[in-house]
Amino acid sequence: MRLKLTGYFLYECIPAKVAYNEWFETLELPDTFASWFNVTELHVWMLMVRYMAEDIAMSANEKKKYVKGDGYFVRNCIVEALWADVANRIKLLEGANPAIARKQVTELSELFQAALVSYDEGLSDDKVMAAAIWRRFYSLSEDKKAEHVEKIVKFIRHQISLLDKIPSADLRWKPDITWLSISNS
Repeated sequence: MRLKLTGYFLYECIPAKVAYNEWFETLELPDTFASWFNVTELHVWMLMVRYMAEDIAMSANEKKKYVKGDGYFVRNCIVEALWADVANRIKLLEGANPAIARKQVTELSELFQAALVSYDEGLSDDKVMAAAIWRRFYSLSEDKKAEHVEKIVKFIRHQISLLDKIPSADLRWKPDITWLSISNS
């Protein structure tokens, strides 16, 4: 039960602490559900990357306290919390047809899975990451947003570096993530 709460607490650090309006203004994104989801999805992915590292890089002392596979469980709980939040936000949309909403959430889920794979592929290559960011954030835009894509890639590199510095015990027992400003990236 504690690990499930950890996943939910980690997720809650996103909607509670990410400056969405700053993202929308700085990156010229419309203030829409889709933009909110793209920003949230990126932050979820970064948490997933960090937490999955727990399964890979455990110290000998921590092996006693940490069961291999816990990272997968917490990762799944973070994603579960995301979809619970999405469902709640959709309910708040005026005039949302439940049947259409279910279909759109299914499509969103497929896009989410594809984005995770794209971001994972870009972990070690900025050009691949930039392509993934452009597809996810700007593929429907007619304007070329190269400077915005570069800003997001820099943000990802800095944010993941900070996440990697969080001690395992803090990540597990006191999950409190501080997110960098996209304006300063």
